[in-house]
Amino acid sequence: MGRRKRLCITSIDIPIDSEIHDQSSEFSATDIPTEGDQSDHPQTTEGGQSTAEEHSSIEGGQSGAQKKVRGYTQKTETWNMSSSQKIVVTFNRFGKPIVDEGNELVQYLGTLVRMANHVGIEYDDWRKIPIQKKEDMYSMVKAKFVIHPVETSEIKKWILFSMGKKWRTWKGSLKARAYDSSLTIDQIVAQQTEKDNRVNPTQFKKLVTHWFTPEYQSMCDLRRKSRAKMEEPHVSGTKSFAPLAHEEALKNGVYPTRGQIYLKTRTRKNGNIVNEKVAQVMTSLQAIASDSSNTQGSNTLGSVDDFSNDDYSKVKGPEKRGYIRCVGRMPTVKEKVVSCSNDSSVEQLKTMVNVMANIIQEHIPNANLSGILSNMNIQMPGNTSTGPRNSNSVNQRASSESHHNDGNHFYELLSFLCSYKYSLFVLSVILFIF
Repeated sequence: MGRRKRLCITSIDIPIDSEIHDQSSEFSATDIPTEGDQSDHPQTTEGGQSTAEEHSSIEGGQSGAQKKVRGYTQKTETWNMSSSQKIVVTFNRFGKPIVDEGNELVQYLGTLVRMANHVGIEYDDWRKIPIQKKEDMYSMVKAKFVIHPVETSEIKKWILFSMGKKWRTWKGSLKARAYDSSLTIDQIVAQQTEKDNRVNPTQFKKLVTHWFTPEYQSMCDLRRKSRAKMEEPHVSGTKSFAPLAHEEALKNGVYPTRGQIYLKTRTRKNGNIVNEKVAQVMTSLQAIASDSSNTQGSNTLGSVDDFSNDDYSKVKGPEKRGYIRCVGRMPTVKEKVVSCSNDSSVEQLKTMVNVMANIIQEHIPNANLSGILSNMNIQMPGNTSTGPRNSNSVNQRASSESHHNDGNHFYELLSFLCSYKYSLFVLSVILFIF
């Protein structure tokens, strides 16, 4: 039998904190086999059918014993757990699962999205799957796992994101095994559904039909070209950065920097570096680490959470939106970029409104723009004799209103102008300004 791992499993009647120990110690919990346990015997599905179809036969068509390989992951022990038991999964401060329980959760998500009765493969995009289906699957996850130390919205987003990624991987593996441009759609469907009873024939036929569309073929060409541009691939296998960083922290007593994670994940087991481009980046990272260690009384790399001034950013530059390299998805980066872009355009909107109001008031004296402009915290041009009380109130509102509301009122003004009986003239003025 393969290696068995011990997981922290709690009862719903026992407080979770009483069962959480230091991650470096061994949990006193139920033994659950890893995927390696499945390599010693053919797997059986819920319907009782064997997965021997996934075992490779001897090439050349000769009869004889089949070469045994492990079947697909099922996580039968997790699915068959009592409803009063749950696996306690610890998440790090970045909202990523760690240690063996985290790996169990990841593998469970993979089995969940491969079940046709929970989510179909006929959708061409994860975002098009009904939200209720995703919520139902998330409820199934919570029925088997407990999130420690606390469940947050970011952790839920990560779980749903992981589901979507594994769902896409599942469809990709089906295409790699079944797609053949020389066969018809019905032939591909018949061959694959005979080999794998996890595949729903109706759903799979819709998916195969989508493969043959010109739009999909063009998209695949673009993705292949994009993938070919990858110059610094990692060699850490299926282990993600979060559990790897956690293991390094337990081993060394200090949480690793992104530069150290990069060095670890780009070095093969035999000590060889992936390629020359990676070697150059490693040299720069090691130089920064050396300078930091020689600097006394200061931390030149800053906090481990400061991704804008750490060792990796000094070599590879700033991050893109929504993702932190060597860490994972981090939505805070995207939010910062969006807020900056909004601030830079609001003042331009205010200036444009003032110019438009001056021109319109000269040509349309009876146009009542004061109401809309007051909502926008902009004083009516040429109307400065309304008294100090009105001026003060306008200025006070101008200092308290947000830029977002100013943009909305600008579009309200355009709507008003376009609905006025002199709309043709107003539109010509707007075109002239732009």
